[in-house]
Amino acid sequence: MQRLLLPLVLVCASSAWAGPEWVRGKIVEPPLERQVTIEHEAIKSIHMGAMTMPFLVDEKVPLKTFKAGDRVKFTVQVDGDRLKITALKHAK
Repeated sequence: MQRLLLPLVLVCASSAWAGPEWVRGKIVEPPLERQVTIEHEAIKSIHMGAMTMPFLVDEKVPLKTFKAGDRVKFTVQVDGDRLKITALKHAK
């Protein structure tokens, strides 16, 4: 039993300590005050396929340097029934 328990504990612990999932995408419309529409790749952590959709943006994330057509990387968290971007940066 102990031989099976240790690998399970290590897998669970590594998931908990892993940083947030960075998702790649492209901004498709000019950002609004607290919202941005992004064409994004699949978001594995929440089992969401690739698509284009609007996201809420956390008030701590500055949007002034972003425009339509920019390639970006971002992290999201579930906020009620919507997804909220918690970090956003330009991607190469």
